[in-house]
Amino acid sequence: MYQTLQNLIKDSQEILSNSGIKNSRYETFLITHKSLKKSYLDILTNPEIIISNNQRDCVMRNIKNRSKGKPISKIFGIKEFFSNEFIVNDNVLDPRPETELLVEVAINQCLNMNKPSISILDLGVGSGCIIISILRELPNIKFRALGVDDSHAALEVAKKNVKKFNFERYLKIKKSNWFSSVKSKFDLIVLNPPYIKTSEIYNLEKDVRIYDPHLALDGGSNGLKAYEIISNKAKFFLNDRGVIIMEIGFGQLNSVKRIFRTKGFTTILEEKDLQGINRVVGFKFKK
Repeated sequence: MYQTLQNLIKDSQEILSNSGIKNSRYETFLITHKSLKKSYLDILTNPEIIISNNQRDCVMRNIKNRSKGKPISKIFGIKEFFSNEFIVNDNVLDPRPETELLVEVAINQCLNMNKPSISILDLGVGSGCIIISILRELPNIKFRALGVDDSHAALEVAKKNVKKFNFERYLKIKKSNWFSSVKSKFDLIVLNPPYIKTSEIYNLEKDVRIYDPHLALDGGSNGLKAYEIISNKAKFFLNDRGVIIMEIGFGQLNSVKRIFRTKGFTTILEEKDLQGINRVVGFKFKK
């Protein structure tokens, strides 16, 4: 049985709308565009073209996955972040727009160091989107960069992105439970650790709760477990005048500052995201 593109879009939008997808029309066009590899212009200007059974099955399979809450990024394995497209899957956290602030702050820190070469450590590298985005914005600086993660599956994704962006020479990927396998010091440590309270994970949106790895979300009973662990050891992995910057969750600024202050760190920056929420904080170790 054959049907027109117009009817396929109508049926698809109805499925998404009935499943509670808010932007059902936009997402229908997006999924159709990606599934059929047709431009938006083709879709809009040729509604009467005939769709084959295979094409229909491909679109409907992806539409049904989306109706179950699977993010479009995880359906197609690609997520845009900092104007770049990264490979993603269910083993890595989908990069969020607010995390772009962490990248911007890191870039500014690198520029302010006024050094011809800089060493960077990305703790909990995940897909590699943070460290790769930083390196891509600083082509005139030499780097020694390391990304570590405790998830073997996440590391495989990071390695694919490192290869995709041709950073094999400059960015190494390594398995490590935070600092456990790190052997050197760095000018900059950057991280977006898990900071959701364990009790709050099951209140998250379905696309996050089901399709993002809990390892990258669960910050323990108070949401601060990762910060407590990292604050204990970070000073041993920072060069003189080295900086550690990190993303934090809503309402966590004072708690994170207190954790690092008790370990001998001083706050050097605080940045709010576009929603006015304290999102990034940075420290130096006081000797």
